[in-house]
Amino acid sequence: MQGRQFTSRSSHGNGGRRPFGPVRGASSGQVLGALVAIAFIALCVIVILNQKKSHPAADSAPQGPAAAPANPANALELLYYSSSAKKTWTEEMVKAFHDSGAVVGGRPIRIKTFHVNSGESLDQMKEGKIQPDLWSPGDESWLRLAAEHWKLVKQKQLFANFKHLVDVPLVVAMWEPMARAMGYPKPISWKDIDRLAANPKGWESLGHPEWGKFRWGHAHPDANSGFLSILSLVYAAAGKTDGLTAEDLARPEVKKFVKELEERVEHYGLSNTWLDDLMHLKGPSYLSAAVQYENTIIESNEKYKNKPLKLVAVYPSEGMIWTTHPIVAIEEAWTTPEKTEAAGKFIDFLLSAQAQKRAMELGLRPISKEVALGSPFDDEHGVNPKLASDKRFTVPDEKVLRRVIDLWEEVKVPATIILVLDRSGSMKGTPMDNAKEGSVLFVKSMKARDQLEVVVFNHRVTTLVQMCQVKECGESAVERLQGVFAEGETALYDVVGQTYRRLVELKRKDPGRRYGLIVLTDGRDTSSSTQRNDFMDVLPTGEDWEVPKIYTIAYGAQADKDLLKEISNRTNARLFESKAEDIAKTYKELSANF
Repeated sequence: MQGRQFTSRSSHGNGGRRPFGPVRGASSGQVLGALVAIAFIALCVIVILNQKKSHPAADSAPQGPAAAPANPANALELLYYSSSAKKTWTEEMVKAFHDSGAVVGGRPIRIKTFHVNSGESLDQMKEGKIQPDLWSPGDESWLRLAAEHWKLVKQKQLFANFKHLVDVPLVVAMWEPMARAMGYPKPISWKDIDRLAANPKGWESLGHPEWGKFRWGHAHPDANSGFLSILSLVYAAAGKTDGLTAEDLARPEVKKFVKELEERVEHYGLSNTWLDDLMHLKGPSYLSAAVQYENTIIESNEKYKNKPLKLVAVYPSEGMIWTTHPIVAIEEAWTTPEKTEAAGKFIDFLLSAQAQKRAMELGLRPISKEVALGSPFDDEHGVNPKLASDKRFTVPDEKVLRRVIDLWEEVKVPATIILVLDRSGSMKGTPMDNAKEGSVLFVKSMKARDQLEVVVFNHRVTTLVQMCQVKECGESAVERLQGVFAEGETALYDVVGQTYRRLVELKRKDPGRRYGLIVLTDGRDTSSSTQRNDFMDVLPTGEDWEVPKIYTIAYGAQADKDLLKEISNRTNARLFESKAEDIAKTYKELSANF
């Protein structure tokens, strides 16, 4: 908002404006008197300002947020990569640690925090893209995978030991009336959920036809909660809480159980908090439940004030993964003895009574048993404070962990994707280059059983790669995309209308796949033969959950964001907004929906 311009006004003449300097026609005595008065007023202002500096509470005007202080010139900075599930607590504790004045060798310690998903941060460490001094993934499994990689590939130790920070169960968030229909607050099992999901009558089988089918979601396995969701299903199917083996993952009944539940997943995504927002945005008819951390349910009920309904934590009776958010000080070429000592001080601070009590207040069960549970661990926030932790699914060894994703990719519903890329003249240069790079990364992320069609458009619509299985045409799709260049106008209505009708027909012939249309454009329609209203009539109304989804990418400031958002909303998908420099990240996030 632009600042307003104010002019000093009075009831005198000159249009209400008082000119600077002495009033024309005044006597020398009047001038002298005016100068004395001005000097006296200035002296009073100085006294008042000094009083306010000494007594800031005397100033009743509200103060804006203070700017983050710059690091001292001699600060010892540690890079801390932490799982996003504990973001609020982490940020508060970093500030409190800075305020504590902790030093090493006379140098103040400063923690620079990055909130990441666990799988992505591990991949980036392997590739050398990030160099953490401290790392805290969501669960011990990521530490095991990292330690094995460093041992076998780099032939060195990544860290000496680790400590657990908090103790958070991974549960099922379900709307309270739906949970009660399943017997809540009595125990509900994963097998109960599987039976409901597999029943073609859905909620009608429990006396609620008005609720439709059981639909649920969990994060993509690249995210900690998604990976542990699959591991939880495997444990429940195998009937174990410990000692999971690679042979267990190969058992037919285990594969069948995981497959049945994965077929009912309505949404993935790179974040469990995004799923929570989606549940509240779309309501109970869209998602009945989602795998969540317990603290996310607490935060969600607080944020949305139990609207449209309260979410409750269902603690599956077979057992749960308890995420302990371990933290390690990295031992690599970029770390130093000073950094190691500073990391130890920060870890000790996070385990202090003060920090652990604050974790509890934010909905994270403290690892310290000396901190008693109080609010928000109560029924009002949808959780059970007396939850026993004896049925814990333990983290298996690396041999098993590596196969969990293999199992998921084998049983998950394959995707059929039409990838649509704007190549109009406004895309010339960096926007086109980066968009091609992002779309190539998306194609490379697809699985062998997925199907792909690539379409580019300007004032004409051109099919670059006909519909095919990725294992057969993935490489050629990458080659064709790399040769695309920008020119011409923008026939947005034409390309979306044509490709969406095609996707609907494909779904009608083979409903057992996950269908998606991905559209990137940087502008507005300028040359379609289809009129806007006719184009919109091609799309569903947003009331049907079973239709193919259209994910749109508004690429740059000139894109028609309102139109693209309406297109996505009508198919219960999502609009992504991206700049040229961020498009690769956007495509990666988008790929997590499949």
